[in-house]
Amino acid sequence: MSRGDVIEEMSELAEALFEIIEEENSGDNEVRAAVIKALAHQNLFNIELVSALNALASGGNASAEIDSLVLNMKSVHKSLVTAISAWSDEETE
Repeated sequence: MSRGDVIEEMSELAEALFEIIEEENSGDNEVRAAVIKALAHQNLFNIELVSALNALASGGNASAEIDSLVLNMKSVHKSLVTAISAWSDEETE
């Protein structure tokens, strides 16, 4: 299996995590849900980073991968802010 195939497979699995998170999120624990979502976004970010590095190492143009990486970086940040806010709200209750 090539490096590109492994990256593609991991990307598909990372996307599937979001479906599982949506299905399993009962809303019982907002902090837990926010942290799990942040970790899933971080996982996707890591995969996009490896994809961009792979494109660069192969001598290709990594512009599309870098654009995706930037979008996923924003998602990671947003998820972490949500998790920290939920944690803070829980602490003050």
